[in-house]
Amino acid sequence: MHRIFLPIYKFFGKHKTLMYLTMVLSFVLFAFFASKIHLEEDIVKLLPRSSTQNELAFTEIELKDKIFIQFTSSDAANPLDSETLGTIARDYCERLQEWDSTGTYIKGILHSLDSDLALGAMDYGLDHLPTLIDPSWYPEIEKALTPQAIDASMADNYRLIMEDETGDDTQLAAMDPLHLRDVALGIFAGDGEGLGGLTIEGGHIFCPDKTVAMAYLTPNFSSTDSGTSSKLVKQMKRLGRQIEKEYPGSHVLMHGNVPGSVSNAGTIKKDLVFTIGISLLLILVIVLASFHKIAFVWQQVVPITYGTVFSLACMYWIKGYMSLMALGIGAIVLGVAISYCLHVLIHYYYVGDVEKMLREESTPVFLGCVTTIGAFMGLLFTESDLLRDFGLFATFALAGNTLFALIFLPHFMSSKQIKFRKKHGFPLVERINSLPWDRNKWVIAIMVVIIAVGVAFSPRVGFDSDLINLDYRNKELVESQELYNAKNADGFQHQYFAAWSDNLDDALSYNTRLAARIDQLIEDGTAKDYSNLAATLFLPRDAQQQRINAWNAFWSPERVRNLKRDLAESARKNGLDPDMFSGFTSLLEQDYEPGDLYAAGVIPAGLLSNFIEKQASGRYMVFTDVSYPAESKDKVWKELTQVENVIVLEPFYYCRDMVEIVHDDFSTTLWISSLFVFLVLLISFRNLWVALIAFMPMFISWYVMQGYMAILGLEFNLINIVISTFIYGIGVDYSIFVMEGLLKEARTGQKDMLSFHKVAIFYSALVLGIVTASLIFAQHPAISSIGLITLIGMASTILITYSLEPWVFRKLAKIPYFKKSFRINL
Repeated sequence: MHRIFLPIYKFFGKHKTLMYLTMVLSFVLFAFFASKIHLEEDIVKLLPRSSTQNELAFTEIELKDKIFIQFTSSDAANPLDSETLGTIARDYCERLQEWDSTGTYIKGILHSLDSDLALGAMDYGLDHLPTLIDPSWYPEIEKALTPQAIDASMADNYRLIMEDETGDDTQLAAMDPLHLRDVALGIFAGDGEGLGGLTIEGGHIFCPDKTVAMAYLTPNFSSTDSGTSSKLVKQMKRLGRQIEKEYPGSHVLMHGNVPGSVSNAGTIKKDLVFTIGISLLLILVIVLASFHKIAFVWQQVVPITYGTVFSLACMYWIKGYMSLMALGIGAIVLGVAISYCLHVLIHYYYVGDVEKMLREESTPVFLGCVTTIGAFMGLLFTESDLLRDFGLFATFALAGNTLFALIFLPHFMSSKQIKFRKKHGFPLVERINSLPWDRNKWVIAIMVVIIAVGVAFSPRVGFDSDLINLDYRNKELVESQELYNAKNADGFQHQYFAAWSDNLDDALSYNTRLAARIDQLIEDGTAKDYSNLAATLFLPRDAQQQRINAWNAFWSPERVRNLKRDLAESARKNGLDPDMFSGFTSLLEQDYEPGDLYAAGVIPAGLLSNFIEKQASGRYMVFTDVSYPAESKDKVWKELTQVENVIVLEPFYYCRDMVEIVHDDFSTTLWISSLFVFLVLLISFRNLWVALIAFMPMFISWYVMQGYMAILGLEFNLINIVISTFIYGIGVDYSIFVMEGLLKEARTGQKDMLSFHKVAIFYSALVLGIVTASLIFAQHPAISSIGLITLIGMASTILITYSLEPWVFRKLAKIPYFKKSFRINL
């Protein structure tokens, strides 16, 4: 490759102005387009998807993006009363809506029910009463028709009328003298059964024991809109702190996809700053301590910066966006990129001549870059946008960095940088490298044992396909979720499921089947409970007609006549006018038609969206909240998603199969990468045996890494599995440089090349170790899981490269056939 880069160096050496213009203008151009790229913060949007039906779980569903707000007491020993909690909820929600007076962030907040809601619901209920009565309830209704029950109801009606100050209770008693509203309107009566176990008091929504006031916020944007989400969540937290100060003893919590997405993205950003910051600081200290010149610092930083902006610009031109998570994992690429600059700088440090450095280093550096890129490009064959993003980012970053290091960087090297070489040098590093790594039989024996153990345990390494485990669990959000489960689901886990169709009647029919399957799970103890409002009140027209038929059969003319008689007698007995109940008795004789509760406007939109939603596409979603023991989660989800046209509102669930496919197909990806790398080695060295020896560390380290992951109880996941390609890439890099040194030593007797390369490898491994070790301290599980696995892979790769590769080469070089094949004349 020196035939390409050396002429370029000489050309730019004669045209310095053109060189500076090319470097600066290209950097400005790349930086301009890099600044325009959109960083996608929502990992869900970048997950692999399988079937068309499963795509529904990824669509914009209001319920999925709802924010659950809870107002409770900070001290359980001194709880606030329900009236105070209701006041706090109202105050908080009103202030939040005042802040968003334009409706930019908030579509609606449900924290209370209007006083006329019960009457409105009663009007609809009485107009469509047969459709709201399950045939199984008629035995209970029949009990309300006995003379004794009628007398008890009439006595209660008399009390209501006498105490009535507004006329509402009188109207209620006249329209429902038998208290059938307890059956039809249980959801609004505060018995805790229609709102998923919630209770209404004073118009406010509470958990069953009234220790937590509830509010449901519907955003006016998607949870994937990171900028808007972040502003809303910050304001909600700020307002929560204000409320807690103004109302001593109060505590405001929230959870949901929107705050979860904001927390996830924020954690990734903090981790990026923290891990990269620590890495750069330590690397800076090491570089200054080793090279004693500040020039070596910027000579490593500038190429990396150039490669990064070049990569981001390419991503913008190709896609317009990339995953923030992929950028976070890209911290690893930082270490790989630095290694190429180190090889160039350290080799110049030793030889003191730019042209000689280019002759000896351009080929292994360029070859190492190409093979590493080949390994990373294997990720382009996966089904995950996240992994493809990382593969593309790594490819372009390494290409930009390497081209800068071989084209522009040589013009900034000065002999003044290395005048202290003989005095200082790298004595400690050279002593470490001069140890008999490949000549001591005990070292070789230990390496063989280490490899044998790793290979033996490698089949046992596990793979975690549950992507929920990759999501960052914010303590405050977890506290809110656990409180919600404890108060509203008796401590059980809960999850929303949706029956869907392009027609509401069909969606309701599928929801009926879903309810039947849940009932079966409850009977066998697999599930605990579910909010059955949709299954009870929202029925398809044919089911409503069946209930009307059952109503007509129950209210026979004879039964109606008897009831009129008993009502009149009981009314007179209790001092009431029998005529006031004529409206009710007329309901028993009128003809009914199926109704449309969804379109009736009886239920507030903020509450209705908890049960039914019509999407912009015209598709209807009918929701059911199911609670179950934690250990039954997988079975419940599997059983219910097998019901026709039913999905679970958790996109991660539908990625499991695809993640498994990605994992299963990853061996194919690795073979593709391996084949590419081996072909490059074969073409470059033009010798099959040399290529195989150079390929050996990369091949073996993969199995060794898997084995020790299994021993340590570590598992692969969709994110850290990219480390396998990283190990492939860096493994072949080190192997190439060692092989170049071995060949020169064998052919010419000069050991300097191998010594120079080992020093560069040592610093490269040190830098990579610092970068990857810093990831262990990341809070985000997807990023932190990378650190330890990378260190295991790197350690095995370096040890194999330092010991077995030269040992095998030297053993074969003594055999006449291989000595001739290697073109060794000494």
